[in-house]
Amino acid sequence: MKAPKIITIGIKELAHQKVILAAWYNFLKESFDAKKLTGDEFTQYLQAHVMYDLDKDQIELMLSGSEPLLEEFKKSIFG
Repeated sequence: MKAPKIITIGIKELAHQKVILAAWYNFLKESFDAKKLTGDEFTQYLQAHVMYDLDKDQIELMLSGSEPLLEEFKKSIFG
């Protein structure tokens, strides 16, 4: 398994964090069900790290996965 890539998503509102985390879970579950991910990848990528950026006064969600997977997720969320 290749080392995963990471994307960060800046969030100002807590409600947005919940929506993005729910979308990430659903996206990973659909990818796993479609056999695009192994069970180990699903478990590993499901772990999202959260950091608070004092300078920007926002939460940074850090999502990991393969580069194609992350690109597909960004397209599904942000168009």
